[in-house]
Amino acid sequence: MNLVEIRNLTRKFGRLTAVDNVSFEIRKEEVLGLLGPNGAGKSTIIDMIVGLRKPTSGSVLVYGLDSSKNGLEVRRRVGYVPQQAAVFDDLTVRENLSLAAEMYGISSFKQRVAEIIKEYDLGEKADKLTHTLSGGQRRQLNFALGSIPDSQLMILDEPTVGLDPTRRLEAWEFIRRFQEKGKTVLLTTHYMEEADALCSRIVLIDRGKIVAQGRSEELKATLSDELLIEYTFAEMASDELVERLTGLQGVLQVEHEGLSLEITLKRSALPHVQQLVHESKLLIRNSSQKEVTLNGVFFHYTGRQLIKDKEE
Repeated sequence: MNLVEIRNLTRKFGRLTAVDNVSFEIRKEEVLGLLGPNGAGKSTIIDMIVGLRKPTSGSVLVYGLDSSKNGLEVRRRVGYVPQQAAVFDDLTVRENLSLAAEMYGISSFKQRVAEIIKEYDLGEKADKLTHTLSGGQRRQLNFALGSIPDSQLMILDEPTVGLDPTRRLEAWEFIRRFQEKGKTVLLTTHYMEEADALCSRIVLIDRGKIVAQGRSEELKATLSDELLIEYTFAEMASDELVERLTGLQGVLQVEHEGLSLEITLKRSALPHVQQLVHESKLLIRNSSQKEVTLNGVFFHYTGRQLIKDKEE
């Protein structure tokens, strides 16, 4: 069963086509990852799913409702976690949750707020002003606010942007909690590792267009003849070596950063790459060989990279 049906969805802003003839569905009890770089159209798609923007053409059905005509009803039935915590700093945690519950029209909102405070372990902070919370506690509150309506469908729009690795893993646990409860999740992200770890299916999007979709292993299997080799040297590789590797037939991409070198290549090019590295006389501290990543899949379809899984 599909909770969301998106068909031929297009959204234009003047001459700019932000979303270009996009079609996909979100199935009950799955975690669907909408994976693409900043500016790919992910947030615009979410706005149209919940009826905050009308499509230029195409349609979105949520629970069978046309979101462009029934936006308010759709928003009442969807949990939403944005990038930044949408909270009032001069209200307490409890007051923020109560306000959200009232906005969702929950009649027994005090009981629901109490349940959420317990579920997200916010008891000690419940009556503290929100501006006193740490970054991790604000993230907890952000997920708690999204959980107020107890919706079947949860939309998480880049919920881990700007988090350090520890905080990001904590956010992943909240997402896994939604999975364990049998909820349906739409997760937008530009982190490959995140999509790989959490999503049952992935839709790759770039410049408003879907370039591929399927399970992570299916997407990577389409490039089964490709490899990713990572070298770490004792000293920096020369520009000449990078240029020679880039020019080899079968080498698809060379990424050079500090002492590290990442090479995406066809299997047939492996002996030639290894020979060039050997001839460079560079001391290899570490090397690894992996199957192609989602980044490689994205590069294959678009000719460019997603943002790396590194904190900026």
